[in-house]
Amino acid sequence: MLQNIRLILLFPLIILTLITTPRAVDTETAVLKSQNVFVMEQALAMGQGITTDGEYFYTSGAATGLHVTMLAKIDIKTMKMTEQHLNPLPDVCTQRGNNHIGGISYYNGKIYAPVEGGNVQKACIVVYDAKTLEATGEIYDLPGDIFDYGIPWLAVDPETGLLYTSQFKNAPAIYVYDVNNNMSFVKELPLTGIGELNRIQGGEFYNGSLYLSQDSQDNGKLKRLIKVDVATGEVTVHAERNVNGNNIESEGMTFLVKNGTPSLYVLDYNKLIGVFLREYNISLD
Repeated sequence: MLQNIRLILLFPLIILTLITTPRAVDTETAVLKSQNVFVMEQALAMGQGITTDGEYFYTSGAATGLHVTMLAKIDIKTMKMTEQHLNPLPDVCTQRGNNHIGGISYYNGKIYAPVEGGNVQKACIVVYDAKTLEATGEIYDLPGDIFDYGIPWLAVDPETGLLYTSQFKNAPAIYVYDVNNNMSFVKELPLTGIGELNRIQGGEFYNGSLYLSQDSQDNGKLKRLIKVDVATGEVTVHAERNVNGNNIESEGMTFLVKNGTPSLYVLDYNKLIGVFLREYNISLD
């Protein structure tokens, strides 16, 4: 009965979201294959980051004004949200004002989450068990002189166990840490090519290359997929998506391989009540 009532309430909100948000338009480099829309608390649970282990999508969300953070799981076969974890941040984080979880990454049974807010000198990485969405107790503080505007995203290379992240605004470099060695600092990777990174919302690896979701305000309806050569630091624009709306914020991203073919999945937040999980066909080297 309660489930039926919930569906009745959700239906008009989903319709409203679809009406107020134009459908994304194909480009030469990114062809829309499918999209799913999420509203209400489910939108809150996935408005920031997404990653996958091949069976589930794991998502993160935050409403900083309400001091609410969330993690969730979505069954890839049904595209239904099967689990939500409200306010998963450990007490040590909330007590110092941390109130935001950004673009997350799955590695070896765990979710690695960038945490910021409050005193940004205490930007950190918090680790969660992917099965339970509970914090494992692993918390790694990051240097405030580098992450003075927080930590918006991170991505773990599944082949090396190295974690990559950067500043949010005008980042001249990416910083690399070793997940398998107590998050020890490995190196600073200076960036070349198109210049500094700006407004990166999420990232993921595919075949040894790092791909990043960029929400550059200068691009309007066009949202970039950035590629980084982690051996050289060269940065290129790999693809552009046309979200066909100026009030849409591009958030986290991940890749899912189905029948040997990779698809790009990106979260697009319409700034009203809904989040779109969009699947794209793109060419990957």
